Parts: sequence; structure tokens; C-alpha cells
Amino acid sequence: MGRKPVIVRHISKIDLEKLYKDEKDVKIKEKLLAIIHLYDKKNIYEVADILKRCEKTIKNWLSSWNKEGYEGLIPHNRNGKKPLISFDEWDKIIDEIEDKGMTIKEVIEYVKDTRGVEYSYKGGWKVLRVTKKVKYGKPYIRNSKRPEDAESILKKG
Repeated sequence: MGRKPVIVRHISKIDLEKLYKDEKDVKIKEKLLAIIHLYDKKNIYEVADILKRCEKTIKNWLSSWNKEGYEGLIPHNRNGKKPLISFDEWDKIIDEIEDKGMTIKEVIEYVKDTRGVEYSYKGGWKVLRVTKKVKYGKPYIRNSKRPEDAESILKKG
């Protein structure tokens, strides 16, 4: 069904199984399971079928294992893309816009004007609502006839 893959045995099968048993990260654990099957002389197609992955994925994992061993199975780009503005800077922005009742579009425009960085609506929403847990602002139209001390007048009445 295919030739047996060449696998570098960086550690013994017992140590490999212990690594698998102790691993907490499910992605790394799945890769270790693939390597265990390859240690057991299964070919790439059999391992791909067992793990319900494509052959290319198993080949990539095998290649990483052969080059670096266990370290090769650890994802290196876990945090994704670097943010346009640091989270500390976002804290400053949130302090600046606090109690202004700004919408997400207005905050994005404010960031563009003050920091020179453009965010999409979705990007701004993710930072403000998901990451920073900023509450929704409701912009109200101010009544031009309302006196400045309306609250104190209301309390007296």
C-alpha cells in the first residue's frame, strides 16, 4: 500500500508513549500519536486513515519530527499576527473615550485620527468588545433646550 516512511527515532518508544500520555495540548498530542503509529511501522496512508487527516499533514508532522524531534511538533506561531496597536495603547484609548458614548465606527475613526492606524469594523469590534470587554455606547441626541443642571432640578422637584 506504500513504502514505509523513514523516521528518526530521537527517543525510545516507551519515552514517546510517556510524552504522549503526559501531553496536555491536544494538537501536540495528536501529532505524537501519529509518530507512535509511525514507530509501529505503519505507513503514512494508514496513519492518515486512523487519524482522519490527509497524507500531506502526516508527512509534514513526520518531517518536523525528523528535523527537531518533540520540539518540531510544537506550533511556533501560536499567537498569530502582531496587533496593529498594543493592548497597553488600547487601554489609553479606552480611558480617553470613556463616557463619550462613542460607537465602534466613531472609535475606529478616533484611532485613525489620533494614532494613524486604520482598523476594519470587525477588527475594532474584536479589540473593544471581545478582548477589552468595553460596554456598548449608546449615542443620544442632546436636547439643546435642556438646562445644564437638569439632574439637580429634577431631584429638588
